[in-house]
Amino acid sequence: MRIIHTMPLLIRNEPLHVEDLTMVSACFESLALSDDALVIIYNQGGLSNDQLNQLCASFKLPAVILGHGQNIGIVRARQSCFEYIWKHYTDTEYISEIHVDMVFPPNWYVPLIEYLDITDEPMLSPGIITMNGELQPIGQNTTIPSSVSELIAQLESLSIDLVHPGFVHPVVHKATALRSIGGYDIQFLQGKQGYEDDSLLLGYSYYMGTRNNWRPKCYLKSWVYHATMAQRMSLHDKHIDFALNAKGLFQQYGAYGLKRLSDIHSDYIRFEQIIQRFISEED
Repeated sequence: MRIIHTMPLLIRNEPLHVEDLTMVSACFESLALSDDALVIIYNQGGLSNDQLNQLCASFKLPAVILGHGQNIGIVRARQSCFEYIWKHYTDTEYISEIHVDMVFPPNWYVPLIEYLDITDEPMLSPGIITMNGELQPIGQNTTIPSSVSELIAQLESLSIDLVHPGFVHPVVHKATALRSIGGYDIQFLQGKQGYEDDSLLLGYSYYMGTRNNWRPKCYLKSWVYHATMAQRMSLHDKHIDFALNAKGLFQQYGAYGLKRLSDIHSDYIRFEQIIQRFISEED
């Protein structure tokens, strides 16, 4: 099996329960269209494991369910999925990070794998269409079709053989590279969400060697719909989790690491503010 997908899955309570079920149905329907569709799901709550297994079966989506409906956060859930794959699927070459608020064209990962096969890149993203119709990372805009089938057709029509600097989700990792950097370090990332992507980007930056000035890339031969933050910004106490993980990122990589991150994102003001905040706390 060349690729296995990972997904923390949370179904929120009413009044958002039906909205989330609609979203997950579109995701599973599209994901099942691919040849390699096995997904390791960490159940974060809202459905029992039996209900979740039944939902996957209804779309003929092969899945392994971890967890028991407790929201342990994105970092711990995703890391649990990684470690399950490393233990039980040792020959898997690629691991993806996908989300419930996504819609996939068939075999969306194939162009990404073909590119990773012939380069030393440790990870790669497709282009995405957001819920607002923004084409990331190129900054253009489009309209969103009303049906899943029309959306998939639109995603396929966007394919161009172009590599563009940037980082979005979903992500396809080389399994060996992801394991080399250890995935997410839950010693530092103790909040349920926030800055987890940045921790991986810094891990890969050091893995690739700072003199190479590595930056993440998107291969626009593949496109995926990603509503982006469709759930996470509605969660209670999110500001506390973001603050915990910002502190953890600083503790793990220090001011130098955050300066490197500001180069990766070309966002110097935001990360300088984070650096100054934690330096001040240490004084």
